[in-house]
Amino acid sequence: MGRGRHRIRRVSRHLARALVFAALLALPAAAQARKPNGGTAWPGPVKAFHRGECGAGVVAFKRGLRKLGYVADGGRCFKGRTGRGVLAYRKVNGMSRSEHAGRRLVKRVLAGRGGYRVRHPGAGEHAEVPLDRQVLVLAKGKRPFAIYPVSTGKPSTPTVTGRFSFIRREPGYNSEGMYYSFYFYAGYAVHGYAEVPDHAASHGCIRTFIADQPRIYEQLKYGEPIFVF
Repeated sequence: MGRGRHRIRRVSRHLARALVFAALLALPAAAQARKPNGGTAWPGPVKAFHRGECGAGVVAFKRGLRKLGYVADGGRCFKGRTGRGVLAYRKVNGMSRSEHAGRRLVKRVLAGRGGYRVRHPGAGEHAEVPLDRQVLVLAKGKRPFAIYPVSTGKPSTPTVTGRFSFIRREPGYNSEGMYYSFYFYAGYAVHGYAEVPDHAASHGCIRTFIADQPRIYEQLKYGEPIFVF
């Protein structure tokens, strides 16, 4: 009977050591999942993503984009809206302009890096269009909540600069092919268009992708300030 108790105690000690060792091995993974400093939890090895890919990694990457204010699709797949969010991220950060989410870009997004710094945080809810970055930023105070890629006026027909307010709406298409236009100064508007190059190419307006414009049209408000600089 005494030997049996001794054997049980020995087995219990070995089991306790094994459990402690397993817990220590799990600590790096747990720390990775927590991602301090505003980062995003990551379910596996960091990799590049392309349009059409689906899975937990894509979901985590899109969550990271949205935390930074960039647009992304819902669901588990990398679709058009996410591609445009990647394009906006690349524009803001001075990277080559494409919808490719390379491994380095994915790592930066997951680390919470590469956000847009709002230039007019005291304006409350407002829009900003930095012409050198070719993006439309919708912000509440200092927090951007939607960043879209755009194309503004080419050198021969530049977009007006300054502070303006949204004054007139025009739903649907007009005779010029402008889609869901929201005007902020004379004939200058934020509107969807069939062609949105990754550089300044419009006749002066702020062109957005057709797929994005109905949502933008609803997000903007009469009287809301827009800063173009």
